[in-house]
Amino acid sequence: MNQSDILYPVFLLLVLTFGMMFTMLYLRIMAVKKGLLRPWYFKLNRGGEEPPSLAAVTQNFDNLLALPILFYTAVVLLIALKMVTPTFIYLAWTYVVLRYIHSFIHTTYNHVLHRLFVFATSVAVLIAIWIRIALQAGSA
Repeated sequence: MNQSDILYPVFLLLVLTFGMMFTMLYLRIMAVKKGLLRPWYFKLNRGGEEPPSLAAVTQNFDNLLALPILFYTAVVLLIALKMVTPTFIYLAWTYVVLRYIHSFIHTTYNHVLHRLFVFATSVAVLIAIWIRIALQAGSA
C-alpha cells in the first residue's frame, strides 16, 4: 500500500464536483437561451426562479463545496502525517461512493428521504475518518 493510494477517491470526488459545475453551467446557458431566466438573474441569483432541474444541480454543486472540504483536509493530513492505512482508504472510497449516490438522487428523482439517508451516512463516514485520525494521532 502506498500513501498516495488515498488520492484516487479524492480525484474521483473532484471529477464529480467539476462534472456538476459544468452541468450547472450548461443548464444555466440553456435556461437563458430558452427564455426561462434572464442573464442578469445570475448577478445575485435573484429576480426569477430557476427551473427545478437547474436548482437541483446548483444546490448539489454547492453541497459538493461544503462538507467535502473536511474530507480533503483529512486526506492532506493523513498523507502529511504518513497515517494512511487500508482502513482509511476504504473509508475514503465509501465516502466518495456515497457522495456520488447522493448527487445522483439529488439531480434525478430527488426523493428527500433517500437523499437524507445517503447524506447522513456519508457524514457518519466522514466523522469516523476524523475520529480515527484523532485516535491514531493521539497514540503516535
